[in-house]
Amino acid sequence: MSTASKHRMPCPHCGHNMRVRKSQALTPVYREGEVECRNVDCGFRGKAGFEILSTLAPSDIPNPNVDLPFAPRLLRLITLALNRQVANDEHYEESADE
Repeated sequence: MSTASKHRMPCPHCGHNMRVRKSQALTPVYREGEVECRNVDCGFRGKAGFEILSTLAPSDIPNPNVDLPFAPRLLRLITLALNRQVANDEHYEESADE
């Protein structure tokens, strides 16, 4: 089984895939690395940053030093679930009063 990444970043000049030559973590959610174009005729090299921007699914073992916002889609789902729960609770309370 291959462990090669299927995520590719094209060269901004020629469009060929670039590779990361070396990288380092600057924070738990941000890395910077040197990239180079695989097209020998191009020769572009540059610095790239990779950042985790938001939470799509919360971790079961969260790092207390990491504070990522929830993605807007996840916030909408949480809000909908809470609104349904409140509506169900209100319906239950009305039924109990009768």
